[in-house]
Amino acid sequence: MSLPLESASHLAPDTGRNSKPQQISRYIASAIRERAFRASLALGLKRLQDIVPDDWAAPDSRLADEARTLATELCSPVLVAHSERTYCFGAILAARDGLKMDRELFYIAALLHDLGLSDLYRDEPGSFEWVSARKARTFCVDRGLPDAKADLVHDAVALHSSVGLANRREPEVAFVHYGAGLDLLGKRVDHIPRSDLSAVLERFSREGFKQEFSCCLRDQYEKKPNSHISGHVALGLPDLIPDVLA
Repeated sequence: MSLPLESASHLAPDTGRNSKPQQISRYIASAIRERAFRASLALGLKRLQDIVPDDWAAPDSRLADEARTLATELCSPVLVAHSERTYCFGAILAARDGLKMDRELFYIAALLHDLGLSDLYRDEPGSFEWVSARKARTFCVDRGLPDAKADLVHDAVALHSSVGLANRREPEVAFVHYGAGLDLLGKRVDHIPRSDLSAVLERFSREGFKQEFSCCLRDQYEKKPNSHISGHVALGLPDLIPDVLA
């Protein structure tokens, strides 16, 4: 029997909006980690792995198809394209970092990570990331996935905007965060081979993304001022979204 969500105290909790000092300190720590990573690459202590298109191809499975169908039914085309790019970019970065993960679970989490911004769910109580996470976990449980896998999808979705937390977790969690961060802010875009970047953007256009997603974030800020994303919005996140990834 599946563990009821309200009893699953081990799941990542919705702590709501971070204070401005806490949010800023997490941004600074993230920037320091990124500089250290880049320094390791420059010094030859680490290297990025070569990749092939199969490294970021969507899983060919019933669950993947059903996750795509659900996202398409509930979310706008712009949000669906963002979710597809989140998967592609996250999968590419994981492969370049030489990390393995459950690609099917990762795809489900990436495709469902913004359900809480859909017309159906955007007004539900709680931070939209956790609204999305509850729906994604239910999707998994209803299809017979073991609780451990459903819980991993939950946390990958719930923590996708949690700077300083997602990066400490399993690759499936960390790279939904990194994939979304790349598409949203261009982080590590220079680590995506140009041919792969062009292929992803041609397949899943970014046209209209900044305008629509900025509106979604500001809507959450106005309706749920104590939600997690409101801390990011208060520091100007919507204005940082680039029109074009380069």
